[in-house]
Amino acid sequence: MVDHNVEYIGNQNSLIAVVERLTAAPVLALDIETINWWNRDAERVALVQLAFREEERETGRIQVAVIDGLAGLDLSALRMPLEMSLQIKAIHNASYDAVRLARHFNIFTSPIHDTMLAARRGKEKKCSLQAQVAAHLGILLDKAEQRGDWSRRPLSDEQLNYAALDATCTLLLYEKQIRRGLRGDYEVPRRIEKPQVRQSKLPLAESPLSGSPLRGETFRVSVLPENLPPPPLESQGLPELDCAGLALLGIVSELGGRYSPEQLAASVGSERIGMAGWIVDGLIGVDADIDEAVAKQGIAAMCESGLMQISLSRRLEATATGMDLWQQNKPRR
Repeated sequence: MVDHNVEYIGNQNSLIAVVERLTAAPVLALDIETINWWNRDAERVALVQLAFREEERETGRIQVAVIDGLAGLDLSALRMPLEMSLQIKAIHNASYDAVRLARHFNIFTSPIHDTMLAARRGKEKKCSLQAQVAAHLGILLDKAEQRGDWSRRPLSDEQLNYAALDATCTLLLYEKQIRRGLRGDYEVPRRIEKPQVRQSKLPLAESPLSGSPLRGETFRVSVLPENLPPPPLESQGLPELDCAGLALLGIVSELGGRYSPEQLAASVGSERIGMAGWIVDGLIGVDADIDEAVAKQGIAAMCESGLMQISLSRRLEATATGMDLWQQNKPRR
């Protein structure tokens, strides 16, 4: 078991009090939970979790502030600790968490040590938080709450513990990576597309998907005749897809109607069985994995660009364009 203390922050006075403690901590580890993440305008940050030690690094007991993003708090109070230049912020996949803090609250977290990026730079193949924590900390994270309803209030003890443990393990993983000499520096882009409606106290209803594209090895997105040069990706409004993104598209193309967005994001990195497992293994390799936040980014990007869509029963389906792209690039048995 990990020794940490969890404090739920649901009012402004408690937030102000914990900010004073955060400002004095040597390092902060940050994690968030989102709802409606498949739509840039309907997306909301449900929780912001910050793990820290109040004493010297790696000696004090870990404290975790679980801040309610749906309680109508003025989270601009977090700008001071999160934007302080002398205090490292450890985040696993900062391109998801830090970008959403910038998008919804205009908080540009810095400086950042991205523990997933550090693992990749260290030439590791399994870079999800679950895999990294198991390999380097010997902790098996229970991911049962991945598919939980983060808009529900009050939160259950299981939800609070799950949220706090991810931030705690990110802090422990950062400390281990620093001892190993790994670098995870990441900078939030200064230009972040903002939602049309600012985050409010209550979550909004679900609506079509949106998000940020994956990057890496890319596959050309085109349904034009092969003898005609395709227009630039930007003019088509379609994302570039790396192997993980293509695997997600393949699963939805071959198994349309089986997964909700939450189910696919939560399961794609760990449930490597049947057709879905064959697709993932064939595209990213049996020794690699897909981080949950990376899956969310990919699903949202492809739904925004028209490669996937959500049915009335809230299940992911590939569009004709998505199916065509998958058929062009699917691995052969």
